[in-house]
Amino acid sequence: MQMHGTDFEKYLQRYLFPCIAIFGILGNALNLTVLLNRGMRTRANIFLATLAIADMVFLSLLLPNVLANYPVFTFNYYFRLFYFHTKVHLLSFANWSSAVAIWCVIAVCADRLMGIRDPLSVRTLSVGSYKMSLLLCAIVMGPGIFTIYQHFAYICRVRYYCNGTQLYSRCMAVNQDGWFANQTNPYSDSFKQFIDVSIFLNVVLIIIFPIILLTALNMLLLCTLRQRSSHLLIRGEEISRPCVDSMKHHKTEQRVTLTVALIVTMFTITNGPSAIVHLLQTVYESTNTDKQLWYNITLLCSTLVICGKASNFILFCLSSQHFRQRLFSIAKKKVHQKMDRISSRRHSSNGRISVISARKPTPSYRYISHKPSEQSLCLEPLTKIEEDTGTPGDHNSF
Repeated sequence: MQMHGTDFEKYLQRYLFPCIAIFGILGNALNLTVLLNRGMRTRANIFLATLAIADMVFLSLLLPNVLANYPVFTFNYYFRLFYFHTKVHLLSFANWSSAVAIWCVIAVCADRLMGIRDPLSVRTLSVGSYKMSLLLCAIVMGPGIFTIYQHFAYICRVRYYCNGTQLYSRCMAVNQDGWFANQTNPYSDSFKQFIDVSIFLNVVLIIIFPIILLTALNMLLLCTLRQRSSHLLIRGEEISRPCVDSMKHHKTEQRVTLTVALIVTMFTITNGPSAIVHLLQTVYESTNTDKQLWYNITLLCSTLVICGKASNFILFCLSSQHFRQRLFSIAKKKVHQKMDRISSRRHSSNGRISVISARKPTPSYRYISHKPSEQSLCLEPLTKIEEDTGTPGDHNSF
């Protein structure tokens, strides 16, 4: 009845993964709040927003697997029925979102590198252009094409025991020779070959090649960042007054490039080991004695990947002062708007009560008053707080 492979995995799934997943989803939601703000819509920020969405989808798809390790869900009939029939598809969608995240990071790194080396070459790729839309579609749909085979690469059989009160499931790859109950594999050789080719293309184009390309781009970006730092240091000693604005612009670009370099470096560190282990498992077939070792290594690499998905918000807050200022500004505006609505409702409610009190019917007996008649107070609505336009500054900064 257990839903985990080892006790180590059980403790990770129960205590560590839920905290990382919740923190990562909330952190990426805050990233989207800032990156999709009207004054922050640049090419790099659009790629980073797509990265945040992909990471949120990845972490959300982990939740059913995490819940399966809690006894209240492990022994629940309906949850097991749902989980056994969807776990292969959940894994496929998670791999798709992870592949989208890799190409988003590559796009961010390449955009920063080209923007620094040749600013005129990227001006034609504006945020609202059709080229940008096509590029985003390629980033999202391309990995989906190379991971769609995973939806039917495994067949999971569900069996009912104890008069249908207990469910068990077992999954087998369709490209292997053996089959359930020592039967013959019903799939044709051409279909098995298609699965083998799809696995090879997925390993090369979605795992190995992106990591190598990202490592190379990150090294070039770090070298360029170092050269610009030394150049700004030299020019800072010889700067004249008319060049102050240009130097401020270069320093802003420097901070943006540093933030991107940190994100790319963290992504490479957290996803590189998983790619290497996946390559080794594809090349070398493990024996029965090594399966437990490979399982634990894969689990550790997966934990590293999950931590990387939740680390972008921390990197933004630590490396970008403009990101922090914009986040606080948006949060302050939302709080003021919320309090303004609550205050308006209270005054509107008090105004209705005053009107009702003024319209009470007069008593049946006659009453003569020498005072002027009371009239209900007329409440003026609160003036709306002006929208905060955010912290002024260069829109290219985070």
